[in-house]
Amino acid sequence: MKTSSSVPRRGLLVAGTAAAITGLFAANSATASPAPAENPGTAPRPKLKFAADGKFKIVQFNDTQDGPRTDRRTIELMEKVLDAEKPGFALINGDVINGSSQTVTEVKQAINNVVQPMESRGIPWALTFGNHDEDSMPNGTGMDEAKILDFIRGYEFNANSKNDKIVGESNSQLLIASSKSAKPVFGIWLLDSNRYAPKTVGGQDFEGLMSYDWIRPEQIAWYREASIATENRYGKVQSLMFFHIPLWEHNHMWYGAQFTSNDADHEKAIKKHSIVGVKNEGVYTGAFNSGMFAALQEHGDVRGVYCGHDHINTYMGDYYGIELGYGKRQSMPS
Repeated sequence: MKTSSSVPRRGLLVAGTAAAITGLFAANSATASPAPAENPGTAPRPKLKFAADGKFKIVQFNDTQDGPRTDRRTIELMEKVLDAEKPGFALINGDVINGSSQTVTEVKQAINNVVQPMESRGIPWALTFGNHDEDSMPNGTGMDEAKILDFIRGYEFNANSKNDKIVGESNSQLLIASSKSAKPVFGIWLLDSNRYAPKTVGGQDFEGLMSYDWIRPEQIAWYREASIATENRYGKVQSLMFFHIPLWEHNHMWYGAQFTSNDADHEKAIKKHSIVGVKNEGVYTGAFNSGMFAALQEHGDVRGVYCGHDHINTYMGDYYGIELGYGKRQSMPS
């Protein structure tokens, strides 16, 4: 089913100064430089700052699902988008690599392929993890998300932080300073939406439910505590949030309902939630509703939540004051 609009996902959110979130459609690419065989060590995190004109642009890539021999069109797309948009920050929002790598070096090469477009341009970047980023583990690479995180933090322009206290590896808070001072005036939250649901919970399996994991209570508690601490220090800092697997609310918004899924309800939802973009496949959420959206509503600092995972969905809309949106898969073929 499609909406009456096929407008690319592009929202503009204002918090004293403007932050543009640029949605991308599929594309085409170039070969990257060889990946370093060893982690060059943890580099200082790049500082994010609004430009002199008061603007800060974010580019979201999604589901590059790269291997050691990348499709040139994927890299060419990324390069063209970066050159056209000239963002202050770029993100690969989960499923960065696939399971085709057979060795540690091949995993590193696969990652290097898709981060070089940012590194070579000096653009600060980060990634979140999706459900496929550990798929090389059965091949004996040993490259789980923790080791991938250690590797990418060696890149000069990588902005991922390391947080061993909570579930998931790609949980980070990034603050963007004003163009006129070092004071943060906008923020970016990156969360690890984890991979697959456990085999059982409470002695019961997940047959008939979604097979994907969900954002866990300790991650929500971390967000809440960090958000309050930030507000106590700087005042409320409006932010955007990114993670791979969509929330249940991404699906509810499309139909404007929780228990129906018909064209009539969707037509009403288009008007109610200002939906643009298309839904070309299902919304594959975690097995449980994590309560993340309710936590965002409670604190009120996050203006938009953006995911990937569902490769050919591109829609966005205003769901009770928070923009929910998708980034479309960038890997070729799409």
